[in-house]
Amino acid sequence: MATSSNSLSEEQVTCSICLNVFTDPVTTPCGHNFCMTCIRRHRNSSPHSQCPLCGEKFDSSKFKINTTVKEISEHFKGKRTQVTCDSCSKRKRKALKSCLHCETSFCEVHLEPHKTAEKLKKHKLIDPVENLEDYVCKKHKRPLELFCRDDQTYVCYFCTETDHKSHNTVPMDEESEILQATVKIKMQMMIQDREQKIAEIKDSLRLIKETKERETQENFKFFNQLIEGSHAELLESMEEREKAAERQAEELITELEQEVSELKTKYAKLDQLSNPTYHPYQLQIPSYLSSRKHQTDVGFHTHIYLEPLRLTLSQLQEGLDEKIKEIVSKELNSIRRYSVDVTLDPDTAHPELLLSDDGKQVWNGGKTQNVPNSPFRFDWCSCVLGKEGFSGGRFYYEVQVSGKTEWDLGMATESINRKGDVELGPENGSWTIWLRNGNTYDANEIPPVRLSLKEKPQKVGVFVDYEQGVVSFYDVEAKYHIYSFTGQSFSQRLYPYFSPGENERGKNLAPLIITAVSNTEQ
Repeated sequence: MATSSNSLSEEQVTCSICLNVFTDPVTTPCGHNFCMTCIRRHRNSSPHSQCPLCGEKFDSSKFKINTTVKEISEHFKGKRTQVTCDSCSKRKRKALKSCLHCETSFCEVHLEPHKTAEKLKKHKLIDPVENLEDYVCKKHKRPLELFCRDDQTYVCYFCTETDHKSHNTVPMDEESEILQATVKIKMQMMIQDREQKIAEIKDSLRLIKETKERETQENFKFFNQLIEGSHAELLESMEEREKAAERQAEELITELEQEVSELKTKYAKLDQLSNPTYHPYQLQIPSYLSSRKHQTDVGFHTHIYLEPLRLTLSQLQEGLDEKIKEIVSKELNSIRRYSVDVTLDPDTAHPELLLSDDGKQVWNGGKTQNVPNSPFRFDWCSCVLGKEGFSGGRFYYEVQVSGKTEWDLGMATESINRKGDVELGPENGSWTIWLRNGNTYDANEIPPVRLSLKEKPQKVGVFVDYEQGVVSFYDVEAKYHIYSFTGQSFSQRLYPYFSPGENERGKNLAPLIITAVSNTEQ
């Protein structure tokens, strides 16, 4: 804490009520710091619990010491503390040395006898300290000048003749040199370790930057090719259809114009009908004119453009699906390095559940087993937890779910309800997805979120980033992201959560199987 406080001023660790360096500092919800005693006194003297600086109200019953501010404050107090001479009667001078035999600190004037008197010259003098009793043997009242390596403690010479007789003792200075050398070695190793970590972090940042630039270029190229190619195909298809429509229209117009010409010719001859030599049948319109094999309404307007657009969008969708599959595949290969060895905990398993000897498989046998009724066991829902809990970092595991009509899978907190019905959801300490009725998938939010999956997963991967508050599910074989719970805040250990579902008269007998995670690209 000394290092961090060097950049601070004493005013920053001073209570605004008593104007002294903090004693047992507490932080109010608004972010201001006060001595515990000062803020309590202020609270008791005020009808309302509010901050003396900004006036914001707070819960007066929740005062907790801010350990960081306390350490910094104590450092400043230590800097101001000065060991004074115990022999000065009036104005206390600064101590120059402390005597372990006299158990007294002396200023330069009162230290003079220890420099001239022969008996006092033999006394052990050290740099001035306040807690002199810590440097003196409590049993013999003699300076602690030796170190017992057998008991790893400091002793006086009298101790070597009693409790520490025949023990391996060495002078304190010698042990101090050895200890100092050991500490130096350890510190050097710590420095090297941290320098290596710094280099690794810098290398990781470099790789992240290079990967980002490469992926950006590849993605830009992909979308350009996908969109430009599809756009070109769409224009070409629409142009071809437009030309075909134009040809069809031209043919129809030519045919109709010919018919118009014929009709005009016939029309001109109608005046001859007054001639009595014409028989009535000659008034009939020719069949090739009255029975049209075509329609004058051209019925090929919008669809000549909508159909190629639909086909193009379908091709775009196929291209995007392939790209998504490629990205998820890379994502899975990346998170597989966080794979953990998950084993089922028989002490948590519902009485109807059967576990394999290696703790990697679970299924519902349909009959209640004779098992101890521990407080950790689920007694209503057919669930079981993993043995291993996680309270930080990232972790990943995979479960085979094929051949089942019902299952639950995900993560749960240590405090999840194990007695009676288990209502799944983040607010109740669980982050899961499930299958029901053989084809209905839900993410168990509150309320549940229906999942539309392109394929029926055969193996599901579960990934957790504890610090980022994310629980994600993947279709491992189809390379498809199923669902993610995001923006969560974890405060407890998380355990893998499994439910093989009900037995359903043997129709759902297939087990959930925790499988080994392959770290190679599939």
